[in-house]
Parts: sequence; structure tokens; C-alpha cells
Amino acid sequence: MFFQRLFPPPVLSPYIESFLVQEDFNPTNYANRNSVKVLPTSMTVIGIQYGEPMRRLENRIAYEMGVSGITGMQSTVKEYVSTGAIGTLIIQFKPGGLSQFTKYPIHEFKNANVPLELVFPARSVHEMEERLACAGAAAERVGVVQQFLVSLLRDKEEEQPVLLAARHIMTRHGAVSVEGLAAQLYMSKRTLERKFNALVGASPKMYASIIRFQHAIALRSNGCDYLDIVHACGYADQAHFAKDFRAFAGCTPEQFFHSEFQPELKKVFNKTEAPSGLNQSMYY
Repeated sequence: MFFQRLFPPPVLSPYIESFLVQEDFNPTNYANRNSVKVLPTSMTVIGIQYGEPMRRLENRIAYEMGVSGITGMQSTVKEYVSTGAIGTLIIQFKPGGLSQFTKYPIHEFKNANVPLELVFPARSVHEMEERLACAGAAAERVGVVQQFLVSLLRDKEEEQPVLLAARHIMTRHGAVSVEGLAAQLYMSKRTLERKFNALVGASPKMYASIIRFQHAIALRSNGCDYLDIVHACGYADQAHFAKDFRAFAGCTPEQFFHSEFQPELKKVFNKTEAPSGLNQSMYY
């Protein structure tokens, strides 16, 4: 299996964290492959596939996915499985980054997988998909996608205060007061929630909760015990931590961290730091 993370050029770097390329064209690898579980993160992504289709698993039913689509912020674990030789290019957006490319409120993509052709001009999407499928190396494929994204860029200077709020929540690992944040921006709490939902894809409270969940994973991975995590993340007690963790991960912290199954995606991407520090655990 091939993995590579590439970073955007200056024109796209304010909005995009990175491009992840993963390919599995070896029949000895993809046959009978286990499914991959994707954790809730604060990121909105675009996924584009080339090769055999990917399927989404839900209640033990497999749903075939299209070539490309937007996956909004997810509040629960999602499960996917490949059907054969496949390549996938994932575009990870920074907080509010997708709003610079589309007029649609980002919260409409929450917990959804929306085909790109329903969001952007269908002709441009199909042309990009065809060029990407015919490209060779990972850098060439990313170049095709970058050209597509640059053509969609919009100028939305008035959104900067809300994007700064999202970055502040991330810097504080989710330990923020929404009321205090609204006051700092000279907004009412309701106005901040409305604008944040439209640009980032979730309420400030939900966004902060996911960031806190991701911070707990990072602390545990670095050797902190559960009491330290409860204190560092601002949970009332260990029971509240366990309840929140189960809501996002679909299992207890003990089950999550003691799982012996470590998919290759987790080994590679979860250990690759992004330059801005935005990188979050995606797989388990």
C-alpha cells in the first residue's frame, strides 16, 4: 500500500491543510481487506477515488460510493471498505476552508457524503475526475486537483473573525467558553453560532467537543493516564470523559486504546504531523 502527504501551494494554503494520497493496487493486499473506521474529527474533506469503488458500511449494509464527494464534519465513527484495486486522494480543509470554494453553508454537509457534481459545476468535476484517473504519480494527481480548486476560489474577507474563533478553539484544545468567545468578537452568542455553523460546519460547542476528544486521544497516545486526561481536558470527572468518548468513538476508551488491530492507514497518517499542527487522528 502506498501513502503520501503533500502540502498545498501558497494560493491554497490558507484554506487547505494537506492532500493525502493512498493507493492499493496489489491484489494480494486488497483481497479480503478489513474495513477501515474513520474517527470524528473537526475537518471537512473531499475524497476522490480512482480504480474500483469504495463502499460505506452502515448497519451491516454496504452502500457503493461515487467517484468524488464532500464529507462534512462527522460526529460519529464511519466505516468504509474497498472492493478491489483502488486509489484515493483526500483533501483536508482547515477550519472554514471549504467555505472559500462554495456558496453552500458548510453545516449542510455535516454527517453526510455529498457528490461533488451536486456542489460544483458537473462538467468541471467530471473533467477533473477523468484527468486525475489518467495521471501517473501522486504529485501529478494532486496538481490536477489543485488546478480545479483554484478555479473555484471565492473572496470572502468578512468571514475572517469566525475563522479566527475556530483557530482559537483548536489552540485551546476545545477548552473555551462560547459566551466568552462571542464577547471577544463583539457578537451575540446566537450570531456566532449561526455564522460558525455556516462556515465551519458545526456549532462552536460541537466543534470544541470534537477538538477535546482528539486532544484526549493525543494525550493518551503520549502516555498520559486517564486522570491526567480528565484534568487536562476539563472533564468534570472520569465518568463524563468515558461518556463523551463513547459518543464519538463508539466504544470505551479502554477498548479503543487496547485494540490490537492497527490498520495501515492508522500507522501512517495518524503519525504524520501537519505543518500547522492541525493533524488529527483519522483512523482506528
